[in-house]
Amino acid sequence: MTNRIAGWNIGAATNRGGTRNLARGAAKFEVAEKTKFPMKEASDVVALPGGKFLIVGDRSDKVAIVDADGKVTKLKLPGLPNGKSQLEGVAYDPIRHHLLVSREEKGEILRYEWNPEKDVAPKLEKTFTLKLDGPTNKGVEGLAYLPGELSPTGTPQLLAAHEGSPRELLLLGDGGGGKPMKIQLEEQVKSVCKDFSAVAVDPKTGHVFISSDESSTVAQIELKRDGDKIIGRLVQSFPLRDKKDKPLERIEGLTFNDKGDLFVLTENDGALHTLNRK
Repeated sequence: MTNRIAGWNIGAATNRGGTRNLARGAAKFEVAEKTKFPMKEASDVVALPGGKFLIVGDRSDKVAIVDADGKVTKLKLPGLPNGKSQLEGVAYDPIRHHLLVSREEKGEILRYEWNPEKDVAPKLEKTFTLKLDGPTNKGVEGLAYLPGELSPTGTPQLLAAHEGSPRELLLLGDGGGGKPMKIQLEEQVKSVCKDFSAVAVDPKTGHVFISSDESSTVAQIELKRDGDKIIGRLVQSFPLRDKKDKPLERIEGLTFNDKGDLFVLTENDGALHTLNRK
């Protein structure tokens, strides 16, 4: 039986010993199409099983589910104020069927029990408060689920991108709780990313991708364990541009599908940009 993780075909990429056969080095992409979506103030996106995407916005308590045919349905998340949800990040754990969202200014992570393959409303299970450095309007901008077989700790965890003041990449428990563990990023990562606007995990390399809204750039980072520390090494960075070679603006979200294609969410033009893997 093949395991499905966030739209990824994990079973197909695993060798007989149970270790992932991961690609090495810098990933390559080419700009493809962009798709418009009906979500105001969109702030993050995550790929779901079955070719679907879930998009959150910071003004609504409803999220948008986009299926493989482009059909959009709205789903209400309980426990949020409509009109000022403050949602900035989203991740999905397909093992425990957890949908996790971050509220930037409140410094919260909310965990919902939800299976996108069943017609059941999300159930709010737990709310966690994060105490992070810096101003509240520069908090957690992006979330991503990190499967155990891709994690440098060997256990599944949640990645959180702290926008700025300071720019940080943090590891949390896969359920959203626990004391945040700061990843020691090489200075090259911060030199190419003026801020951190989104984060995603590449199923082909196991590397973490961080986008920068201010730099219109994405950085590919390899995580490695060094004693009791986790080190983030820059593999490459590249500009995010459209087919006309114009820099993408207001980059709010990143996610990967099962083929390793990269999807970039931009707020200004209300679009999901596809970068096909070469």
